[in-house]
Amino acid sequence: MSASEPGTAATRERILDAAEALFAEHGLAGTAVRDIARDVGLTAASLYNHFAGKQELYEAVLARGVQPLIEMMQRIDGQDRTSDARAALIEDIMKHLGGRPHLPRLIHHEVISGGSYLAKLGRTWLRPLIATGIAEMKREEEPNWSEEEFPLVITAWLNLVFGHFAMAPILSVVFDTDPLAPESIERQTRFLQKLARMMALSDPGPG
Repeated sequence: MSASEPGTAATRERILDAAEALFAEHGLAGTAVRDIARDVGLTAASLYNHFAGKQELYEAVLARGVQPLIEMMQRIDGQDRTSDARAALIEDIMKHLGGRPHLPRLIHHEVISGGSYLAKLGRTWLRPLIATGIAEMKREEEPNWSEEEFPLVITAWLNLVFGHFAMAPILSVVFDTDPLAPESIERQTRFLQKLARMMALSDPGPG
């Protein structure tokens, strides 16, 4: 069966789902291929038919999760910078992460643990993601923020969006609700859309 056939594609997705969850909990170093295979109901040997090794699998998880975010942000071009377009972008991002809820925790785990993949994670995935956001801010005709503040604004948004998912385990205890439930993600999406409108309309004034 080729990698393009439905059965193989579905198995790859199941492997990526299991890997994402385990990497988020244990990190790259603390996760074994046999554990991922076990959660999917495969042998380690069978898993190697889909991915050459743990490093390739980790990078595939990141590619599946982060690359679509970069592409979503690139859709906001000079012809489509309305508040409605930004609201739709926020909704798309939250929906994407709602389907990949372990991805932000995976990234946070790497940061907190100072994992061996940290530098590559920053250069290969987070730098392009933040750079795309900064590039879009530079295209604003009358931005409310100075160019020096652009990286701070994009980083703050990254923390707001990723933080909802990364903090989900403890937020569920604090608020006695599931932050990953569809209604919770919808509520957070509305909040972020409102915040985006407020930031666009407000003048931060002199620094």
